Amino acid sequence: MSRFKDLKNNKKLISGIYAVSLVTALLILALVIRGPEESGKLIADSSGNITGISRKSLSSSERYDLSLEIGEGESMIQRDVTLTLRGKTGGAGSGISRHDDEAARLDAAVDSMISELEYSGKKKIILPDRLSDGTSVRWRASGGSSSALIVLIPGMYAALLILMVANALKEDRSSDEARKSIMRGLPRFCNQLFLMMNAGLILSDAFDTITEVYAARSSENLSVFERDLAGLRSETCGHRVSTAGVISEYASKHDVKELIRIAAILTENEKRGSDVVESLARESRYLWDERKIVAKEQGKSIDARMSYPLGLLLILLIVITMAPAMMNI
Repeated sequence: MSRFKDLKNNKKLISGIYAVSLVTALLILALVIRGPEESGKLIADSSGNITGISRKSLSSSERYDLSLEIGEGESMIQRDVTLTLRGKTGGAGSGISRHDDEAARLDAAVDSMISELEYSGKKKIILPDRLSDGTSVRWRASGGSSSALIVLIPGMYAALLILMVANALKEDRSSDEARKSIMRGLPRFCNQLFLMMNAGLILSDAFDTITEVYAARSSENLSVFERDLAGLRSETCGHRVSTAGVISEYASKHDVKELIRIAAILTENEKRGSDVVESLARESRYLWDERKIVAKEQGKSIDARMSYPLGLLLILLIVITMAPAMMNI
């Protein structure tokens, strides 16, 4: 349930879903409403061959994507044809789409046949089964129809939504891991800052000393928080930047209120010279108390989770104990 609430509050995910939904709706609308070129009904025989066209209207252009099989046997040639039947108002047709130019004679014959069909003013058009030279032809509906796209687009839309939600969940998990790592490592980091600044070091020197220790250790032995701090030092080393500002940006990025509060204390010390040592000591005590509370809660949750396998073991023990007595009855 909490995951669902997090996704619902994810503005980046919600805006992405709105954008994808809008584009999908526009694509489906463009396929359903084909502008001035609407389609009537194709007439087919028992073999699936298209034998004629029943036009929807004679006043507007109509477009039909067909597949034309010319000839018989091994010499058969297949062409994809776009047949645009002119309306009384006219309009430019898209003609025929050629895939190859093997026979100029067949091209000329097909062009002539298509031209006659396109300028036919009949409501019902019978498609010829032979060219002018006697070559047999068969008409079939083209596989690339808009109806297939209307089915395909929602599937692609659903796949995109699944990918977007999965990516958002992955980002949320990594963000949760980073927050947990910060909460585990923050009391120690705050205590180190307090001790070093209480010994007379300024904030930048104390931060460099702490992160040098992190950088010297193997990355496998570092938590996410410690790796991030070491990375911040390597990025800002040699640059005249505010250490308190760097920590504040990092705290705002991960939205951890405890770290934001420490960053505010350090920023106030840089700007106004306030007593940072006492404030860090107070924050350090508070963070350690919070960590103890979290540890106790986790221990209680472990006890609750262990009760289920213990209950199963108890049931198994009862069954094993009662089994011999039940078998002797």
